[in-house]
Amino acid sequence: MSEVAAPGRVSDLSGRARDPVRVGFLAQENHPVPPSVPGGSIARIVYHLAREVSAHNERFDATVCSLHHPDLPEGELEGVRYLRVGVGADPSRHAAFRQIIRVQRRLNLPHRELQGMRFYARGYASAGLHRLAELDPDIVHLQNVSQFLPLASRLVPRAKLVLQMHCDWLRQLHPRTARRRLADVDLVLGVSDYITNRIREGFPELADRCRTLYNGADLELFTPRDDLPENLRRLARGLRERFHLGNGPVILYVGGFAVEKGTLELLLAFELVLRTVPEATLVLVGAHNRYFQVRSLRGRKARAEATADRRTYHRRVEQLVAKLGDRVVVAGGAPHDVLAAYYALADVYTMPSTGPEPFSLTVPEAMGCGLPVVATAYGGTTEIVESGENGLLVPPGDIEALAAALVQLCRDPDLARELGARGRTRVVQDFAWQTQGARLISYYDDLVRAGP
Repeated sequence: MSEVAAPGRVSDLSGRARDPVRVGFLAQENHPVPPSVPGGSIARIVYHLAREVSAHNERFDATVCSLHHPDLPEGELEGVRYLRVGVGADPSRHAAFRQIIRVQRRLNLPHRELQGMRFYARGYASAGLHRLAELDPDIVHLQNVSQFLPLASRLVPRAKLVLQMHCDWLRQLHPRTARRRLADVDLVLGVSDYITNRIREGFPELADRCRTLYNGADLELFTPRDDLPENLRRLARGLRERFHLGNGPVILYVGGFAVEKGTLELLLAFELVLRTVPEATLVLVGAHNRYFQVRSLRGRKARAEATADRRTYHRRVEQLVAKLGDRVVVAGGAPHDVLAAYYALADVYTMPSTGPEPFSLTVPEAMGCGLPVVATAYGGTTEIVESGENGLLVPPGDIEALAAALVQLCRDPDLARELGARGRTRVVQDFAWQTQGARLISYYDDLVRAGP
């Protein structure tokens, strides 16, 4: 990385010097940018968006402030300026309140998770916003954490404030709390129309400040198996041998194992699939996880039921995996830069969520690899998958319908290839990072034109 440089000046069409629009991204508080470990999906999104903004460097100057990176210090990378900050006293403060939350959960009391609290990651946010303020940004772009907004309004008062929501946290907060935080926001981005409309419905006074910015897919990485680079082809061949996949159809799922992700429903559906397609294999890439909400459910009974479900869910998943034997492969987690090799193993990709997906990154990635998708018609997934056109949609929680759709594509490889090819075309047209970057720049332009 080259050293950090201050924003320069550019020329307009008349040749007159003018300042570029300075955009400062404050990355989410839990991963550096670019992400240094498996996961880090939001850090990856920030990385791609900042690169797209910097590609228009005749008009924009992009800076990302994130946690310290184990391999990349401060400096410039691919046209983006990177600043690094620490977390101050956040860990000790968070540890104390986590203990309080554990007690509240144990007693089945109403509670707010750590990420919903006013002081959450305040040390990190304060350090990062102070660093960005030194560059006098025109726009400050935040991720998910609404409590950073009042702090940004105070520390970078001249900047337009953008909050990008990758989940439904705003609607899970108490409306009065959310409204107070959102008072000075200039633009709220949802990662799907589903999320954007949820925000508009909950906060109608913000409706004209809400827009959709889809996540994208890296189409150089996520490409059909015949176009993979040789190192990923070798990895895919090694995985096929290691997992003993044979010649039968392979169904793939990538993600956490959680109640809202439909892991158990997928296994129950696959049990039905094996009655018709006994040579099929289900490959699960991921690990047990707890679907996260920033505010506990309302009502003592609802909280108790949710806790009981979580406690038994992992055990039921593991019991069913053991029952299905070698027809199910639990592959564990995988770094993002090798996921294309796992997609290359598959004939069908599935996203069986029983809770609404804001916008699953893995669905356009699988489609970019030319895979047909079987998913549940819930949340933002319906904005990616067009049933009968580039995949099949089934009702959430309908195990028989999920099994039937999987059987259909396992038994009809021509249809699977046709849907997969259309899916690739759809992603190239609508979900490339270049497309989403251009959309983001148009939103920035609107903010700049609106003036102070």
